[in-house]
Amino acid sequence: MTRQRAAILQVLRSDKCHHTAEEIFDLAKEILPTISRATVYNNLKALEDEMLIRRIVTEEGGARYDSSYIPHGHLFCSECGGIFDFTIPEFHKAIEGAADCVVDSYELKIRGVCSACRKNA
Repeated sequence: MTRQRAAILQVLRSDKCHHTAEEIFDLAKEILPTISRATVYNNLKALEDEMLIRRIVTEEGGARYDSSYIPHGHLFCSECGGIFDFTIPEFHKAIEGAADCVVDSYELKIRGVCSACRKNA
């Protein structure tokens, strides 16, 4: 694995945020000051193709990146704009039973208000 790719993975795995490519570029520059924007974009695509990260398409059509390929859903907060992970135990088994299929992966997006925004309301 290249130093650039390792730096990008380090950025993504360092917190639970779902960063944009630009945010990843800015954070990766702190690790590797010579990394280029094109290198970050190319490596994000390669990491996605290798199934080491997931690309999450936002409501606005932009993309954010997730370092976890463990099956889970995302809550898109309509108040703060945050993206939060959640899991539903045995969700894929319920889908397999309902659809009479074998689930390889799933993408579940929920729109709502996160707990922090509900507390501040």
